[in-house]
Amino acid sequence: MSDSNEETAEFIQLLTESQRTLFQYIHSLIPHRNDADEVLQETNLVLWREYHQFQHGTNFRAWACTVALNQVRAFTSKRRAKRPFFDTDTLMLISERQQKKSAYFESRLDALERCVKKLPQRKRMFVDKRYRIGFTIETIAKDMGSTVDAAYKMLRRIREDLHTCVDRTLSQEGLGK
Repeated sequence: MSDSNEETAEFIQLLTESQRTLFQYIHSLIPHRNDADEVLQETNLVLWREYHQFQHGTNFRAWACTVALNQVRAFTSKRRAKRPFFDTDTLMLISERQQKKSAYFESRLDALERCVKKLPQRKRMFVDKRYRIGFTIETIAKDMGSTVDAAYKMLRRIREDLHTCVDRTLSQEGLGK
């Protein structure tokens, strides 16, 4: 694959992985879902046109959220006459809070992935079967040769262990609540 094709594939992957985050970010700034969808589409177009400006190895989502904020500003200034929207200062405040919240949840997700890797193999396989593959608890119990009730109890204990591990990891990194 040529460098151009690799960059295009990388862009598509990064953009696809960021869609939910981008929509949530935009929707936190624009209250109407249809308007947020419209701004997301405009943001995607700008990201596609301006991808050459993205510095590989940096945070794509942060760059995409900056582009999205500019699109929100453009959208609200066009629509201000039709419907009341937040003023620029309020938009900036909401934007900053949303970015902090997004960064916090990304940190929690990273910590969760590390904590799952620390689980004993049997528990890690249980988590993989349930959440990555999507098996039902009944199927997992049958595979393990245990009762459904025992499988639910094991899942509860795993969740508690993971919650504790994530909180401890974030606390050690200075990112706790």
